[in-house]
Amino acid sequence: MRAPLRASILIMLGILFLALNLRGPFTSLAPVLAQIMHDLSLASSAAGFLTALPLLTFALFSPLVTQLSRRLGLEPSLLLALILITLGITLRSWGAISTLYLGTILIGIGIAIGNVLLPVVVKINFPTRIATVTSIYIFTMGIGSTLSSSLMVPFSELTIFSSTGWQLALFMNLLFPILALTIWLPRLRNKTSRVNNQQNNEDTTSMRSLLKSPVAWQVTLALGLNSFTFYSLAGWLPKILSDLGYSEIDAGYIYGFLQFSTMVPGLLLLPILGRKNNQQWLITLCAFSVFIGLIGLLYLSDYAIFWVGLFGLANCSTFIIALSFVGLRTSNASQAGALSGMSQGIGYALAATGPTIVGQIHAQSESWTIPILLIAAVALICTFFAALAARDKKVMD
Repeated sequence: MRAPLRASILIMLGILFLALNLRGPFTSLAPVLAQIMHDLSLASSAAGFLTALPLLTFALFSPLVTQLSRRLGLEPSLLLALILITLGITLRSWGAISTLYLGTILIGIGIAIGNVLLPVVVKINFPTRIATVTSIYIFTMGIGSTLSSSLMVPFSELTIFSSTGWQLALFMNLLFPILALTIWLPRLRNKTSRVNNQQNNEDTTSMRSLLKSPVAWQVTLALGLNSFTFYSLAGWLPKILSDLGYSEIDAGYIYGFLQFSTMVPGLLLLPILGRKNNQQWLITLCAFSVFIGLIGLLYLSDYAIFWVGLFGLANCSTFIIALSFVGLRTSNASQAGALSGMSQGIGYALAATGPTIVGQIHAQSESWTIPILLIAAVALICTFFAALAARDKKVMD
């Protein structure tokens, strides 16, 4: 096998194994949260803060990742991300309240580093296939999330070396970062990695300079508002379905279907995204379909599983295409890193406010009509900015 091809395959494997860790440790908490609350005597408010903590960590640390990458180098930063995720999983599984929160924070920091820097790795190594590779690794993130979430309860019923319950289940998340470390650790031996060389040879682009770029804000708002709609609905969907008359079991099935529907776009978009860079019509259709799914859920709730599936499919499709703009709307890795930090920092800050705002409006109105209409309005605004971001313009034009 030729050396360039072998190097590309190893980079691709590194991207995919890292992607397995960028959602699973986050989503695996919910299935065993009731066990944790019981064993540690956590109040509902404390448990709610625990589930929101990763999003808050993403928002706080994403803007700092590009500076970290410039100091340490791109690949050492990704290795640090995996080490933090590994350490965080271990601490979170320890069985104490303090380590539960500390481990969750470390996991959040590690995932934030990976989220920001993976688009940079794609930009450097696959500059002509940015949208396609982005779609593949987002699909891989979905695989990691689905496997982690679906296996938590069965794992919690096992006993291995006298360990059992939610601690054992969460500890089993270590499998994915250990696999990823076997790919990324050997790469550090190559001190002349073309990833680090290319990054060091480019003019540095600061995130502050991108604040003056309309294109950067278009990409940021497309990603941020899209994330707002997803976490706002997903955070309350079981309660919404219950209030609409669905049983607890049916609401759980529909919620699971939402998670499954976010995996499908990674495969469906592959043959489309590989054709051309300008995907304005596609992302506009996807973003507007998020609005349609929300309106359908509100006014035709008897077909909730269809509308929830449409919402998940359209929302994740919008996210994949918008995330590919981090590479497509920038001219080099430095710009891509700055735009990735800006878009994800602001984006997750918006997403973190969504469930709280929706919950407060519901409590005051005692109805889901206004909260869902609010999310739908945000989806419409997202459609506008997504269409603007899809134009073939660079952040520094």
